[in-house]
Amino acid sequence: MMNDARGYAGEPAVSQRIELAYRPPYAWQTLRDFHAKRAIHGLEWVEEDRYGRTIQWGQARGRFSAVHRPDRHAFEVHLQLDAPAVLDPVIGNIRRVLDLDADTALIESHLAKALPGLALVEGLRLPGTWTAFEAGVRAILGQQVSVAAARRLVTILVSELGDAEADGQRHFPSAEQIAASELAFLGMPDARRQTLRRFAAWHAGGEASEDPRAWTTLKGIGPWSADYATLRGTSHPDIWLGGDLGIRKALPALQDADPQHAAPWRSYLTLQLWSR
Repeated sequence: MMNDARGYAGEPAVSQRIELAYRPPYAWQTLRDFHAKRAIHGLEWVEEDRYGRTIQWGQARGRFSAVHRPDRHAFEVHLQLDAPAVLDPVIGNIRRVLDLDADTALIESHLAKALPGLALVEGLRLPGTWTAFEAGVRAILGQQVSVAAARRLVTILVSELGDAEADGQRHFPSAEQIAASELAFLGMPDARRQTLRRFAAWHAGGEASEDPRAWTTLKGIGPWSADYATLRGTSHPDIWLGGDLGIRKALPALQDADPQHAAPWRSYLTLQLWSR
């Protein structure tokens, strides 16, 4: 680990280079492609060997780039953070976002026994989102639209409301910023726009549960949105997105096997089917 103090967006910062190891195999290309299709310009960057984004942790701000080093079974993470005191939880969340602690051999052995005949991508990881709140916003904007349309809406939201750094990179908008906006710039049905505002106000007021599966009590948040936010925002290992259009299209690959037999690893089954 190396660190040095340097300027970051005009504020004192700590710059770290950290190697975060994982147990192979690691299906980097599949994870990279998943993020690339959903990456938000200004917020995230995806290249052949890396994934990065701006981040916030409480009042702390920064960014990271995780470079895949398959020869070392690790990611070389370049992290800039303006509050060194939160370094440990931030690193822990980077590990979660990259799903570095999963034992994919164990998971895939279980899936192979539960769902014989299903071709598996070895080393498949859950594509985490930085916070459950962000995952919830992405889920709401993704309701009943394509991945490309959802990406466009999230990009507009970040561009309009996300705080900009000196180099033009942006942060994901806070719950307070979204709740205070009329969101008139979002071209989507007003009912969904109001759902997003209610959701943000709920979080801004500290009333939202930390478990996204409980968010269905809020008008406009259905099981798909809550489950999607749980899978990507908390990296829960056992979420079955059976109502997802992509999953329904991939169901014939199960050859009539019961997806419930994949528990407690149904999130990984969801990703296996998405990857098809």
